[in-house]
Amino acid sequence: MAVSPQTSKLGTSWLHEPERVWSFAALALLLVAFAGPWSFDLINVPSEYTCAAPFIRLKGDYCGVPLPGTWIFLALISQFALTVGHLATGTIVATQLSRGLPVLLVSCLLFLPFFGTLLTVLRRGRPRKHVLHFAVWIIAALSIVWWYLLSPPEWPPSHLWGRTIYFATALGMLALEVMLAASRRHNPAV
Repeated sequence: MAVSPQTSKLGTSWLHEPERVWSFAALALLLVAFAGPWSFDLINVPSEYTCAAPFIRLKGDYCGVPLPGTWIFLALISQFALTVGHLATGTIVATQLSRGLPVLLVSCLLFLPFFGTLLTVLRRGRPRKHVLHFAVWIIAALSIVWWYLLSPPEWPPSHLWGRTIYFATALGMLALEVMLAASRRHNPAV
């Protein structure tokens, strides 16, 4: 029994009709993720003393203040400006860049989904946008995995809930993009 195009379209309409809503939800989740803690600025405070706000006791003799993802973004911009300045003045040579440049570039990729999703929302009706958006989320998932491998968290995901929300959003949007691509392949009229 063949499925009519109308029936097939109804079966996947829950994916395609609110596609823009999915993108807005991803943007909102990314904003929450970047506002949440991704790391901590540690200070040594002996355990007999309390940690005053905004510091929290993390382990043993260490307290830390949460550093949001936006701090990482600002630190990346600052590091990039310093690197360009050092290259321009000749205080650093290109061969010395090989140490920190890969980390800087992969860290910059963490912010690509936000800007990619924002462009997807603003520029509707582009047939290639789906492929690019899919690629952006693949890059996001790979970069966060690489970032976790590079600096494994010493604290539970509840302490670094910004990174956890980012990772869950990246995996969820990647799964959604896979479902949308499969749906488009089976029903190109959608």
